[in-house]
Amino acid sequence: PPLLHSVQRRLIYCPTMKRSPERPRPTSVPPSPTSTLSTQSSSSIYLLLSVFGVALSVLAVIFMNFPSMSPEHKAALKLPRNFSDVQRLSVVLEEYTDEHYLSVVSAFSAVYLFLQAFSIPGSVFLSFLAGALFGFFRGFLLVCSVATAGALCSYLLSDFLARGLVLRFFPDKVALLGTEMSKHSSHLVNYLLFLRITPFLPNWFINLASPILGVPIRTFVIGTFFGIMPATFFAVRAGLTLQDIKNPRDVFDSKSIATFVICALLSILPTLKPVQAFLERKLSRSETTKPKSK
Repeated sequence: PPLLHSVQRRLIYCPTMKRSPERPRPTSVPPSPTSTLSTQSSSSIYLLLSVFGVALSVLAVIFMNFPSMSPEHKAALKLPRNFSDVQRLSVVLEEYTDEHYLSVVSAFSAVYLFLQAFSIPGSVFLSFLAGALFGFFRGFLLVCSVATAGALCSYLLSDFLARGLVLRFFPDKVALLGTEMSKHSSHLVNYLLFLRITPFLPNWFINLASPILGVPIRTFVIGTFFGIMPATFFAVRAGLTLQDIKNPRDVFDSKSIATFVICALLSILPTLKPVQAFLERKLSRSETTKPKSK
């Protein structure tokens, strides 16, 4: 056996010995980008539906603990889709706000968060309702807070679950917004303020596209909170006299539109190159004219 082992080792390591050609190993065909994208989109849809179901369950629990209501009031308790629905809903909820203030605030905030997080229309009608139920100052701060929190939830859902879906359904819009944001990267907060104030892009698209384009969370929150203030101001103020409004168009009249234009100009003004050059010249002059300390 020792001799046999030595002969086997020589045969194996003999350089002149011809080896049989190796058979090519079967290679797996890489998945196509389309199939990969569809697989990721399917998994994202399932996860989004799960999150949506959990949020809907939380809403159901909140309304199950809502104070007992008459059948007529329960029939009016629905998501407003027009201005008349808001007026009827405010009449019903005003009877419960004084005695069950926290319950009404919790239900209002939960519904507002739900609509904003999942980009469901209707939150603008709740802004009118806030003025009728909570007054101007409380309603204004409440709407700004829950609207910003809901937009942040939409931002996070897009960042972690819906990136592929957003890029699949809105590739051109995302690319266009990314080009514009790159031009204002040094003044991104001002540009977000401008986008929130002006009607050029819907808020739900800004929420979904911002994490894909690399907008930091802090910048997004600041731009959202202050950018929605002008529209919230007019909506909540109109809610103070909600029952007296006959035509919804009277809420945003020429004065309010002029205010939006002025706010938009003020927000984007510091990003303009002539303004930046003017401010730099002013700063340089003030530094040169400062008395030197002895």
